[in-house]
Amino acid sequence: MSDMRCDIFIRSYWKDLEWLQFCLASIEKYCSGFGSVIVVLPKSSQAWLRRFPLPGKVRIQFCRDYKDDYLGQQVTKLLADEFTDADYICHVDADCIFHRQTSPADFIRDGKPLIIKRPCELLSPYRPWQKTVEKFLGWSVFDDFMQQPPFVFPRWLYPQVREHSVTTHGVDLEAYVTAQPPRGFSEFNVLGAIAWKKYSESFVWVDASAESSGELHCCWYWSWGGLDGVIKAEIAEILNARDTSQ
Repeated sequence: MSDMRCDIFIRSYWKDLEWLQFCLASIEKYCSGFGSVIVVLPKSSQAWLRRFPLPGKVRIQFCRDYKDDYLGQQVTKLLADEFTDADYICHVDADCIFHRQTSPADFIRDGKPLIIKRPCELLSPYRPWQKTVEKFLGWSVFDDFMQQPPFVFPRWLYPQVREHSVTTHGVDLEAYVTAQPPRGFSEFNVLGAIAWKKYSESFVWVDASAESSGELHCCWYWSWGGLDGVIKAEIAEILNARDTSQ
């Protein structure tokens, strides 16, 4: 990894800026060895930065506004290689809070990114994302690739996803995703499924059931559920804790 760079990439928007402040504080406390920390926001969120200022060391960039930003943020993530020239991109959502020492070496082994997956048959029967992913890919999907954040992918994979959209559906990726119904896409499952189907030897694959809880690097909250006093207290405890994982 000495000659390779891994940037942290966060796509957020104005409603999650308080979450984002906590996320960035956890990155500052627990993360080392990464390149830039890149935060991408829709242009309409820019004015909100006066209320929720972000650290100066964070590289803030802007994307266009989307009518449905749930789909729009997925487009931005699949264009992540256009916001950075890093060799690897580490995706973190604003509601992910690191709680132990973390470096790129935790997710990249001998140049191969680690992807944790779980068979769909072990999941709840309700998994609407599966059909949307299969619709985009054109083949059946038997694993969930969104098991444990952060999610790390090599930059060369993103153009492959965009090319698949053009060759399979005849439209660019942005047009395809934004034309889907609400919550009608799953970006990390698409990245994982294409990696598994076409480039499996370029990745390290781990069964989610084999990962011990002590190896989790993030507490993964749900920003849509709100940031109440209980959650703030939990996050404060994480940020004020003396880290013993080194």
